[in-house]
Amino acid sequence: MNSNVITAPRVDIVGSFLPPEEFEEAIEKKKSGAMTPEEFAAVEDSVIDRLIDREMAEGLHIVTDGEIRRKAWDRDFWEGFEGVERERIDTGRIYQDEPVRHDLLHFSGRILFNPSHPFFDKYVHMLEITAGRAEARQTMPSPGELYVRVLTGSNGDISRTYPSPDTFIDDIIEAYRLTIDELYRLGCRHIQFDSSVWGRLSDPDFERKLFLGGMDPDVITANLIEILNRTITGRPADLEVTLSIAADETRIPRWDDEREQTRLADMLEKVDADSFVLPFDINSPAQLDVLRLLPESRRVTLGLVDGSLPGLERIQDIVDCVHVAMRHIPLSRISLSPTCGFKVRDRERQGLNYESQWTKISLLKQAASTLAGE
Repeated sequence: MNSNVITAPRVDIVGSFLPPEEFEEAIEKKKSGAMTPEEFAAVEDSVIDRLIDREMAEGLHIVTDGEIRRKAWDRDFWEGFEGVERERIDTGRIYQDEPVRHDLLHFSGRILFNPSHPFFDKYVHMLEITAGRAEARQTMPSPGELYVRVLTGSNGDISRTYPSPDTFIDDIIEAYRLTIDELYRLGCRHIQFDSSVWGRLSDPDFERKLFLGGMDPDVITANLIEILNRTITGRPADLEVTLSIAADETRIPRWDDEREQTRLADMLEKVDADSFVLPFDINSPAQLDVLRLLPESRRVTLGLVDGSLPGLERIQDIVDCVHVAMRHIPLSRISLSPTCGFKVRDRERQGLNYESQWTKISLLKQAASTLAGE
């Protein structure tokens, strides 16, 4: 046996999957009253069970529930805390840079850990389906995402939105810490924090919005690092923490921007995560030279196929990007993934469907096999 054989890099996912048509039909039936909540829950469980089985059949070692149950990638988790509610806005107009949302966060009190957070039962369901055949990862919005959402939503004055501004950061950290502790008790060994904030701190439009509200991007950067590190400090040694960053669900960060690189270096050096998910433009492999900033002890998952579009990338282009990454990090610490989760808002316009997401995973598997055989 050749002891120099290189094993293929792990193929990973960002978290979310598109549901099959039957699930979308069930949603419409539930809305119209043609399906009871109990009947809908049975369909939902069945869809998730089959999704997890397929993830394992496709060779994924760490699976998720596809975030099938979530209406929003971030608010559903936050609304599981005590003190956080959804405020429904049915009239008037909302003036903001981002797409209009009719459901906004509202605080009925301080953010507190909820021992009945709905994500607990959902995670247990994942464990029951995997039955030890694969690891189950729990994805959630980064605690810093909630901090920035409230900060920008109150135009820099948290007291306008949150009832206890002096304890705001501490409240977020404590609620997250206790939630993660409970997930660990239930058997979770893989936590992934998703963040769109890190990938757009240097975006000119976002910077302008911050400055107009009297918010300093450098201060926000320091707070993001502090919040995440305090959230995971003292975690068990066998709990893997991953930070996944992007600019939004379909845009990748501006890796060529000098300020972006400065903030990325800050994050990679100071955030106490075990691994990072970083999306790149496969047509600009030179972007991957930013991996020179990655500390030696960290793993990286390279997002190299577009999870929001159905077009197929060339396997050789994926391999070429990994070669650039390998100038700075060994293949043993590299995983491959899509650039984002598959469950994107505009996927009908973009032509993505249930089967095309598996084709994307297949491309990554073929690229991983090619790399292992070199």
